[in-house]
Amino acid sequence: MPVKVQYKAKGKLLEKYPKVEICMQCNTCALVDPAIYANDFSPTNTFINNVLSAAEPEKNPNIWLCVSCHKCEEICPYEVKPVEVIEALKAEAFEKGYAHEAVREEIRQVLTTGYAFPVSAYMNRVRGNFGLKPIEERNVADLDKIATKTGLKAKVVGGK
Repeated sequence: MPVKVQYKAKGKLLEKYPKVEICMQCNTCALVDPAIYANDFSPTNTFINNVLSAAEPEKNPNIWLCVSCHKCEEICPYEVKPVEVIEALKAEAFEKGYAHEAVREEIRQVLTTGYAFPVSAYMNRVRGNFGLKPIEERNVADLDKIATKTGLKAKVVGGK
């Protein structure tokens, strides 16, 4: 049985996700986590450790490195669900205006075009070469209404 680790940022995080406290004892997740290749993460200083041991984890820019592949959960011998916690931290970061600019820009892209990526004439030309239909413009009026009513538009435009 692992010894519980004491984190700087216990509070609400541990109240809501008590299993997080037993996380990072074995570093098994480091074997499969794609984020391990970013920054200075290692099998002894894992991505999960970096995120969850931060004084204010919702402000840690590394939370955006998680691609939500759930590999860490599949391999975790203690059934900790780090992705659940990291997704909650991302939501909190977004609510508080700490979302990475790339995240806000992708949301802007979707709200203005209906696509998560820019559609170009070149892309449609290549699609035509493969016999695929061109990607057409979308009516984003409904997206705009939803984003406005939910407050998403204000958060993206007025985000920090």
